[in-house]
Amino acid sequence: MQMLSGFPIYHYFDNGNPFSGAEGGMRYLISPGKRSDPSDESGKKKIAYLEVTVWPEPWSLEHTAKEKTTTKEFAGNQQGLDEATAWLQEMYAAQPERWANIPSILDCEPDC
Repeated sequence: MQMLSGFPIYHYFDNGNPFSGAEGGMRYLISPGKRSDPSDESGKKKIAYLEVTVWPEPWSLEHTAKEKTTTKEFAGNQQGLDEATAWLQEMYAAQPERWANIPSILDCEPDC
């Protein structure tokens, strides 16, 4: 059963916009980025990529310990976004206990 849905098309990310959400205890952030192409000596050509991070609730990414996060990089195009959303589905399905056993925000302190 596919739970995660409603992701924007790649054009949204190509314009520099991040996208975040949550599903059943798993939070995620998809962030676009660009780095210099090592084959371009002028340094003007850039390579686009998407960085995807998942972490358990209840806190924001900034207040969650680094060891509780998982990050993976994908190509900066629609195929990369499709692969990123498939990876999010896999992360959610593969670790149901991780996403189900989370403390209430009222019962714990931020990690960082």
